Amino acid sequence: AVIIDIGEAADIHPKNKKDVGHRLAQWALVKTYGRPGVASGPIYAGMTIEGSKIRLRFDNVGTGLVAQGGKTLSHFFIAGLDRRFVEAKAVIDGATVVVESSEVKEPAAVRYAWADNPEGCNFRNADGFPASPFRTDTW
Repeated sequence: AVIIDIGEAADIHPKNKKDVGHRLAQWALVKTYGRPGVASGPIYAGMTIEGSKIRLRFDNVGTGLVAQGGKTLSHFFIAGLDRRFVEAKAVIDGATVVVESSEVKEPAAVRYAWADNPEGCNFRNADGFPASPFRTDTW
C-alpha cells in the first residue's frame, strides 16, 4: 500500500495505522476477493514521447485522476538524454498526465515523488488513493 501521504519522515512505522489498514484491506478486497472498486492509487503503466512532452499512462485510475486540493500537480521531474532532471509542469489530461519543461526540448524520462520523503506530493485518483512514486528510466 502506498502511504507517502501519511507516513512519518523520521519513522518507518507510521502512526496513522487506520488509513494504512484501509489501503491494505482495499487491495485485498479488490485483487484477492474480486470485489468491485479500485485497489490503490495510480500506478505507472507506460509513456509516450510527444515532441517536447511525455504522456504518462496509469493503471488504477478509478473514477479519474486529480491533484489533491485542486492544486497544480507537484513532484514531477523530467530529463533529456543528458540524464539531468529538472522540475516539470505536469497536467492531467483525461486518464493520462502530460509532463514538460522549457528546459528539456527532447525529453527521455520522468520521475514522480522520487525522494526519501516526498512531502507535499499531491497526485492521486478521485477515489482518494495517492499515486505510487515511479520513474520511467533505468539509469
